[in-house]
Amino acid sequence: MSKDSNTGQRATRQHPPTKIIVERHYVGTEKMETVFKRIAEEQITKKVKEIAENSGN
Repeated sequence: MSKDSNTGQRATRQHPPTKIIVERHYVGTEKMETVFKRIAEEQITKKVKEIAENSGN
């Protein structure tokens, strides 16, 4: 570290605040992957049913 020539003290460095991101991999006792797959399957099934009903009319 460099010294300040006027005061003879060491210059302090300012570090930006560090953000810690924590990802949850489980919802309750289930893996997130399993939960996402189930949600995706439900959405796909719902959409397929809507399309089938609309094409039947």
